Amino acid sequence: MPTMKITDRLSKGETLLLDGGTGSELQRRGANVLKGATTDNIWKAGWLKAWSATANIEFSEVVRQVHKDYLRVGADIITSNNFFTIPSRMNSIGLGDRWKEYATAAGENAVSARDEENPEAYVAGGIAAPTMQSLKDTPVPDVEYMGEKAFQKEYYDHAKLLADLGVDLILAEYLGFVSDCVAAVDACAETGLPVVLGIRHIGKNGEMQYPYSHQKKPAKETLQELTEALEGHPVDAILLMCSNPEAISAGLPLIRDSFNGPVGGYPNIGYNPTGPIANTKMLTNQLPSEGKDILQTQNYPPSTLAEFAAKWKKAGAQIIGGCCATGPEHIMAMKPVVKD
Repeated sequence: MPTMKITDRLSKGETLLLDGGTGSELQRRGANVLKGATTDNIWKAGWLKAWSATANIEFSEVVRQVHKDYLRVGADIITSNNFFTIPSRMNSIGLGDRWKEYATAAGENAVSARDEENPEAYVAGGIAAPTMQSLKDTPVPDVEYMGEKAFQKEYYDHAKLLADLGVDLILAEYLGFVSDCVAAVDACAETGLPVVLGIRHIGKNGEMQYPYSHQKKPAKETLQELTEALEGHPVDAILLMCSNPEAISAGLPLIRDSFNGPVGGYPNIGYNPTGPIANTKMLTNQLPSEGKDILQTQNYPPSTLAEFAAKWKKAGAQIIGGCCATGPEHIMAMKPVVKD
C-alpha cells in the first residue's frame, strides 16, 4: 500500500505515469477477450459484449503479468481490468449473476501485482459505462436509459467492491455524456476514495462525443459545460481518454482552463479487436481502422507517443499514460518525459 495518497502527490504538482492498455495487451498476448463478441453491426449488436472481463479468471496469470510489466517499466498507476465487469456488461454474456466473482478477480489481480512489484504504486479501479446505449444510432445517456437510481447503484456497488479489495482510487472511465459523468462521480465518491473521471472519444477540435440529440440541440456537449456541471461534485481529476493523441492535445487546454483540479490524458492509438474475425470499420481512435491487424499503431510508435507526452506535460497534464493499443513499450518511452 502506498505511503502517500495520490491526491497529496497531485496537489504537490507531481506528474504521474499511468499504465497503458490492458484489454488490447491481453489480446496481443493470446488471451481470449472476445467471448460472445459479434461481427455484426458494432453499434446495434452489442459487439464486444463484456470484452476482456472473463480473462480475469480464465487468463488470470496473463492479467497479472500485464500489470507487473507496466509497473516494471515505471508506471505509477495501474488500472484493474474491471472495465466491463459491471453487472450490465456481464449480463450481455449471461454472467450477470457472477459479476462479483469476475470483478473481485480483476481487483485482486491488480492489487496482488502491485503489492509484489511496487507497493508504492497506485491501483485505479476502472469502471466503464454500463449499458452502451450511448453507442446506438440515437445515443442516450445511460443515466437516462437506466434511471438515475439504477445507474448509481451499479457504480456504487462496483466501486465499493473494489474499495474493499484495496484499490487506491476509482477511475470512472469511458463516459461520454455530461449527465453520466456527474452521476458516476457522485456514486463512486460514496466509497470515500478519490475519483478520477475518464472522458472518451474527444473530437479533433476538443469537443465531446455527443450532440444534444435527446435535447433537440444542434451542438455537441463541450468540455467547458462538463466542468461547469461538475462544480461542487467530488471529482479529483479529469482525464481525456480513448481518443487519438491529436484530439487529446486539442482538449487538454480546454479542461485545464475550466477545471481547478489535475488533468491528463491516455490515448487510443489504433485498436481493432475483431480484426482477425471480420474486417470491421471502427473509429476507436477517431480514425478509420479496418485492416486485418488487431493493433494498427503505425502512426504512433513509442517515440512519437513520448513526444505527445512531453507536449501534454507542458500543457499542464499531471496524469499521462495510454489506452487501447498502447503497451509497456509505449509507457517505457514516455517515462523519461513524464517523470523528468
